Formats: sequence, C-alpha cells, structure tokens
Amino acid sequence: MKKVVLTGGSAGIGKEINLFLLRNGYEVLFTFRKSSQSANEIISEFPLAKSYQIDFSNPDEIDDFLKEIQDFKPNILINNFYCGTFIDSYFHKTDPDKFLADFQTNIIPTLQTTQECIKIFRKEKFGRIINILSSSLKNPAMGTSVYNANKAYLLQMSKSWASENVKFGITSNSVSPAFTMTDFHKDMDERQVENILASYPLKNNLEGKDIAEFVELCLNGGSHFNGNHLFLDASNS
Repeated sequence: MKKVVLTGGSAGIGKEINLFLLRNGYEVLFTFRKSSQSANEIISEFPLAKSYQIDFSNPDEIDDFLKEIQDFKPNILINNFYCGTFIDSYFHKTDPDKFLADFQTNIIPTLQTTQECIKIFRKEKFGRIINILSSSLKNPAMGTSVYNANKAYLLQMSKSWASENVKFGITSNSVSPAFTMTDFHKDMDERQVENILASYPLKNNLEGKDIAEFVELCLNGGSHFNGNHLFLDASNS
C-alpha cells in the first residue's frame, strides 16, 4: 500500500489532492492548521485518512510531526502547505522582516519535512516527492514578491532533490498550477480575479481535480519522470 504525507490537505487544492488519493486507495497522513471541521469530515469518510493538526511556525510542533512521519513510514511526500498571502505589497514597500518571517514559516518546515521523508525513502529504495508551486512563477502578479520568492526557492530545491536521490529510486517533480480559486485567494479584489482569468487561453480558472490528475502522473510516471517542472496553465504565455 502506498503511504502519503500531504501537507495542507484539508482545504483548497490540498483537499482535492487528498480526496483523489484516498478514493484511489492510498493511505494519507495529511496536515491542517485551522480547518478542523473539514479534516474531521475527511477522516470520517475515509478509513485510510489520518489528520495531523500543526502550526508550522511552532518548532516544537514540527519536531513532534517529524516523529509522526518516522512512525508512519511514507513512500510519497506532497509539499502543498503554504501559510500567508498571495498578494501582499509591492516589493519596495515590504518590510525585510516579512521576507524572513514567511521563509521561516513556509520554507524551513518544508525542508525539514522533506529531509525526514528522504531518509525513509533512501532506506526503502523508493520515494516520490511532489511540490505544488504556482504559475505566478512565470507571470508574477504585482504584490506577490514574497510568495513568489518562496515558491522559486522550493523549485530550485526540488531540482537538487531530483538529482541527489534518483539513484535511490526517488523522484522529485513540481507543478505550477494556474489560478485556482480557493480560500487562499478569498481577499483578492474581484477585478484582480477577472483580469487574471481574462489572460488565460481557456478564460476560466483551473480546478483542484486537474491538479490531482497531474499528481497521478508523478506517482506512476516511473523513475525517469524526474526533475520536471510543469505549468498547468493551458500554455498561457
């Protein structure tokens, strides 16, 4: 049985991926921070689901989660968690502490989680790492410098994970979805949303199930499907 650690799996894109995996017989340990009602509904419906509430800004909670990963012994990791805002402020108006704070909250825990999983994957000579990034890496919206910098960092890390671990049967791939309307974007101005959608060839937003189908490709694409970064944006230039 394939065992998945999925960070941020109770809402938005993460929830769609979670449900996709569970419906296909995967055992999933997923994290959540606030959406406990959604998490409880998932574990009530799917016996193979296991939720874990965590605040990734708390080092003690991270340590406990890493121990949970050791006990769970996954062979798949999906890095989806992100705590913060998509559109914040112009770069020249952003407090330097904001860059550091968001990096510590989002990137450091992701690196720690991935390190822990890779240790397990290497022992088992098999593993899949999938990173959920953003199509704003290609066409960044104004005011997204903090968010984009963090996603770009993970993209480069993913490439290192791919090259360093492929001989152990481990692959690392990343996907950058087009705009997907979730709670993460709930504070965006309606005109901003309209402008983003108008720029896409299909003129509508991506859905979580579309991203879940890409996840399946990463899971079943074989050992040569490694080090890829794909944009799910209908070839939006």
